[in-house]
Amino acid sequence: MNVSADSQNNSGNLVLPDGANIFSRKVARSGHISYEGRPYFISKALAGRYIRLVVLADRLIVDTSIPLHKEYPLA
Repeated sequence: MNVSADSQNNSGNLVLPDGANIFSRKVARSGHISYEGRPYFISKALAGRYIRLVVLADRLIVDTSIPLHKEYPLA
C-alpha cells in the first residue's frame, strides 16, 4: 500500500483501507520516533516536525508532507 497523493480522494482527504489506524508522532532531534515503545529512525531532516503514522496489519507506514518554499536573488 502506498499512502501518498495516490491514495487521496478528489477533496484531498486521505483514504485508507479498512482496519488501518492513524497516529501522529513528533520527530526527535536525533531523527527518531517511538511507536509502542520501539524506536524507529525516520530522518534528521524532519526533526521537530509532526509526521503521520499509518498502522495496517503488521506494517508501520510513515507518511510525511514537507512544504518547501525557497527564494533566490536573481541579480
